[in-house]
Amino acid sequence: MSKKESLPFVIGLGVIIALALLPMFGAGYYVNLFTIIFYWIGLAGCWNLMCGYTGYIDFGSAAYTGVGAYVAGVLMVKTGVPLVAAVAAAGFGAALLALVVGLPTLRLRGAYFAIATFALAEALMQVTEQWTSLTGGGIGITVPQRLDDTTYYWTYLLLAGVLVGLTKWIEQHKLGYGLKAIRENEEAAARTGVNTLEVKLKTYVLTSFFIGLLGALESTRLGYFTPGDVFDVRITVKMIIMSLLGGMGTVLGPVIGASFLQWLEDVLGAALLDYYLVIIGFIIVMVIMFLPRGIAGSFRRKGKHEPA
Repeated sequence: MSKKESLPFVIGLGVIIALALLPMFGAGYYVNLFTIIFYWIGLAGCWNLMCGYTGYIDFGSAAYTGVGAYVAGVLMVKTGVPLVAAVAAAGFGAALLALVVGLPTLRLRGAYFAIATFALAEALMQVTEQWTSLTGGGIGITVPQRLDDTTYYWTYLLLAGVLVGLTKWIEQHKLGYGLKAIRENEEAAARTGVNTLEVKLKTYVLTSFFIGLLGALESTRLGYFTPGDVFDVRITVKMIIMSLLGGMGTVLGPVIGASFLQWLEDVLGAALLDYYLVIIGFIIVMVIMFLPRGIAGSFRRKGKHEPA
């Protein structure tokens, strides 16, 4: 690794170490804020890895936060499974569902894929609302086990770091080249030997695993959830907006987009409770208009002396 290549790694490692030490200084407000930011970096990173690199638009990612929450919640409530085992099972449950769903839906393209994934999340929300004997229906689930706040902070930081590192690694290897080839021209990629369905399915299952983990962890952190909380389409929309703001198809796009948007929501939500959503919407539109490749994407283009 050259000096030029190692500098971003050293800077990134330094930032992660500094963030890891933050809870030791007792800054409760910032610990809570960064916990939420890390959670959204993880979710946006998953959406970006699957959709930012392939050009597909998935409106159903909330299906996997919901599945993760309910697998973990039901296991803990009905069988007394320890939290860590329940969260791990939630990740694998989400991955298994993604495998079953992905085989037919990833053959679709464009609006058809977007509609199919949106319908999945809505269908699962209806199932959990009606299956009262297992899920509690619209009453929801009160989670009997919880970690302490610092553990959630460190866990979300770890998962966010893993997803950023994983995205960087995939981008530079065969799977990443396949994803980018699909984004440029899927038919041409298939003609040159890329197994497009396999590439998409591997990525879809992998990202769904992490979304399931994050959904399960967040449900235990909050302590109580209903179908409308965990299958909410607004979860997916927020993941998309964060990826767009930061830069779709870039390693740091979700980090920048999630940090910027969550910080903005926190500041404006406290200061301008009645107007902050309007202001946030205006800022999002301006960024998309003037930085169509997102913040990270635009800076990367300029760094390469290419037109933005």
